[in-house]
Amino acid sequence: MKASGSGVAVGHEGWLYWVGRAGEVEAFYGDTATSRRILRRWTRLIGHRARRLDALGIRHVHTVVPDKLAIYPDLLGRPFPGLDDPPGVRLARSVAADSGAPMADLQTPLVAARGGEPVYLRTDTHWTYRGYLIAYRALCEALNAPVADHVFAGTSTRETFTFDLGEKLVPPVDEAYVAYDFPRRAERIDANALVEVRESGRAVRPRGLFVGSRVVLQNKTAPDQRRVILFGDSYIYSPGARLTAMLAETFHEVHAIWSANIDWRYVEAVRPDVVIFEIAERFLRQVPNDRIQIDRFAEARARRAVRPTLREQIRRWLR
Repeated sequence: MKASGSGVAVGHEGWLYWVGRAGEVEAFYGDTATSRRILRRWTRLIGHRARRLDALGIRHVHTVVPDKLAIYPDLLGRPFPGLDDPPGVRLARSVAADSGAPMADLQTPLVAARGGEPVYLRTDTHWTYRGYLIAYRALCEALNAPVADHVFAGTSTRETFTFDLGEKLVPPVDEAYVAYDFPRRAERIDANALVEVRESGRAVRPRGLFVGSRVVLQNKTAPDQRRVILFGDSYIYSPGARLTAMLAETFHEVHAIWSANIDWRYVEAVRPDVVIFEIAERFLRQVPNDRIQIDRFAEARARRAVRPTLREQIRRWLR
């Protein structure tokens, strides 16, 4: 299998890592002037968010999902900067020294669990079901919330899939993995235009229509009656057995928004009890500005998604 130019590094025993196409991950991961500048900006942003949420009386927690590099550095098979002190760990230290805003540590429990069944997929940037369960427990502990026991007592099957790193190789590499699910007591009660277009099959260009998605799940039998807004990325992805589904088994209401920017108008309108912000470590390279209206953004993306491509328009004109 070939990985040349794909941004993927092939490690030991077929483990794949995202390292970037132009050295951008390497430049950020090490303790460089660039990474220090970016992490200072994140520190200021998190401090600002914390003060604003405190003023609104909303409990909050930020969490960084460690890259696979940070949890399985030994399987990479070559030197790489910053593996002993990853950006997410450095950011947590910086925030603690600055504003003291709450940060949920995922690095420590994932490292502690890596000796057993894998917590990351071998050919993907994402967790296995074990990784998601560990993160779910850590977030509940950070918020003094009970975990739902049935989330940990789900069913599993062995399936095969070509994941996000494996598909970049020539030829593509698939992986046998454990597909995990659990009984759902939460129900979806709302979704924005982008989710509706993606699920309807009307999108001309369906790939990548996730940023800007918003869903609301409600659980009338939840052990914790608080309302939560969850901002995040593919780790919260709502339809699967990921963080949105898991947290919705604990909390009465979960608003899950795929965005690195906080929509302050939405927060002030919903007035949640808790705001959770999750971001993958590799996405820390871009610092958001929190200037977004999520449903307006989603509606614009949905309109573009159903608009015929130029090639399709020309084909129609020529008929």
